[in-house]
Amino acid sequence: MRSLLRDVFTEAIAAGWTETNPVELTRAAMVTVKRERLSLELWLATLEEAKQPWLKRAMELALLTGQRREDVASMLFKDEHDKYLHVVQSKTGAGLRISTALRLESAGLELAIVIKRCRDRVLSQHLVHHTRTISRAKAGDRVVLDTLSKEFALARDRAAAKLGITLGDSPPTFHEQRSLAARLHAAEGRDPQTLLGHRSAKMTDMYRDSRGAEWIDVA
Repeated sequence: MRSLLRDVFTEAIAAGWTETNPVELTRAAMVTVKRERLSLELWLATLEEAKQPWLKRAMELALLTGQRREDVASMLFKDEHDKYLHVVQSKTGAGLRISTALRLESAGLELAIVIKRCRDRVLSQHLVHHTRTISRAKAGDRVVLDTLSKEFALARDRAAAKLGITLGDSPPTFHEQRSLAARLHAAEGRDPQTLLGHRSAKMTDMYRDSRGAEWIDVA
């Protein structure tokens, strides 16, 4: 609301209706991030606990590419060509061309190999898809976002129990793989800002914290 009102009064000043912006005299609310970070140890254990092949592939794609849940779920086989995986981020509209040679040594993953794993006996245009018909979901259909989040959380809880980790009130969600990806790629010498599609380094720094009109090439 504060941001909206600040823009409204900025337009009012430009129109000559007022000379000051009263919103500038107010203090911005402090936002406290409460969600726990995801560790590589817990991620690996969660991957092992993932019972559905599509959840394993979704997790591998999320960690390798650092993309949001919505963008991972929207990835299509046709998006891979010329040795790049093309991603248009749903939130920002930024276009990324991620090299299929991209590797994450700490997790033992390579994008070209993960994409190949996504191909199975089921005919589908989606990289992350159901492998068998269950209820309303047919084999080959895209996995909906709520299902991704729910099954990830279940696998995470099983993994935490096996590792003897006590999760707090705000355990790491599927989205936290984006933060883990930023930290792991940075540790291996890659620029996480380019990979995540952020316009500013400040935003990337938030993801690296351990607690678009043009295509951007990601080597």
